[in-house]
Amino acid sequence: MVAGRDARCVSPVNIAQPRDLIVITIPAVATQLSITRRDEAGGVVLALSGELDVVSAPELAQRLDEALAEADAHVKLDLAELAFVDSAGVSVLIKAKQDAESGGRTLVLARPTEQVRRVFALVGLADWLAG
Repeated sequence: MVAGRDARCVSPVNIAQPRDLIVITIPAVATQLSITRRDEAGGVVLALSGELDVVSAPELAQRLDEALAEADAHVKLDLAELAFVDSAGVSVLIKAKQDAESGGRTLVLARPTEQVRRVFALVGLADWLAG
């Protein structure tokens, strides 16, 4: 019987009856993001290596907030070793760039990998990437 239908209604189409609920457990996927800080003349460099995704994005957000909170902050993100970025990672970068600009600070996204370039091109932010 289908909800909202009269039990006497017969349809020529077979209506699939619900089966037992199947629960699939997906093991947690460990992602790896390494964030290395270097203080250089004129600012801070945060070198990213690994995967920037929903799991690792909060850690980067915290590190960016800390670096951008410094007086006269100029922060460069070195993306040369960043293998992967998803929408959560892009969101962190967008927010950090907006926060930096609104606070009179600078955030530069430098040396992006081809994968990062493609993602930023897809979301219309390719001009944010420095060589």
